[in-house]
Amino acid sequence: MINSTKANLYILVTYTIWGIQPLYWRLFTHFPLPYILAHRIIWASIFMFLIVLLTNRKKQFLLVLGNKKQMLFLIVSSIAITLNWLLNIYAAYTKQVVESSLGHYITPIVIILIGIVVFKEKIELHKIIALVLVAIGVISISIKVGKLPLIAISILLTFTIYTFIKKINPADPVVEVTLETLIAAPFFIGYLLYNYYTQGTHFFYTTSFSDIILLISTGIFTFLPLVLYSYGVKSINFTTLGFIQYWAPTISLCVGIFVLKEAFSTGHLFSFSFIWAATLIVLISPILKKGKL
Repeated sequence: MINSTKANLYILVTYTIWGIQPLYWRLFTHFPLPYILAHRIIWASIFMFLIVLLTNRKKQFLLVLGNKKQMLFLIVSSIAITLNWLLNIYAAYTKQVVESSLGHYITPIVIILIGIVVFKEKIELHKIIALVLVAIGVISISIKVGKLPLIAISILLTFTIYTFIKKINPADPVVEVTLETLIAAPFFIGYLLYNYYTQGTHFFYTTSFSDIILLISTGIFTFLPLVLYSYGVKSINFTTLGFIQYWAPTISLCVGIFVLKEAFSTGHLFSFSFIWAATLIVLISPILKKGKL
């Protein structure tokens, strides 16, 4: 376990990386979706296993591997995060970013409620006010979209399940992420080999050296934030975690507006204003409270 300050920092860095991912994934538009996901998981598992070996975590790795309860947790979290990655990449490719963003904005509310109901975390007045503001913002976004899309619901469910498992599983964070990716990797290796032997498709889909390096980089982009998240989530309150989660979609929104030049209506501004106000309340209130001490 780490202290709360480091936990908050790890989570913030994680969501910063996830927030800029639209720019990163735009480099892969010439690859089929399954190949991106396959290489992402395969290379992440390779890098993570090397980290386990280099940091003398072999004993912890074998202990978790032999623990049926922890392995069951890891199988569930592996399935959940793999589906979540697939959904996010699919949403980007099919231009359903608004629907996927809705899922990301609803997820923290569920995380906060789980913290209050399941983990019996106390929620201060400023967080209650922030939660109401977030709810107003999300409801207004839902009204604008006109429905609660399947993609949004799926993103919500998969990441909530993943976060909950990370919280209750006592395994070492590095070992956790390693096994999560190793559980999924054989299925995707099988997929790539099947395409190679039946259709003659290259294992990397391309022979370009730059493209091969690009695919390998997905492993680093995947495991780094996951390790930070695994460390942070074990030492942070779910109510605090829920509000920090708005950092990533807010960064993605700025990337979409100012870098990718996507449309942003007054309706969007109205809805997001409530969410931004809630986030500021949560971040500023502890600082003001310390200033009075």
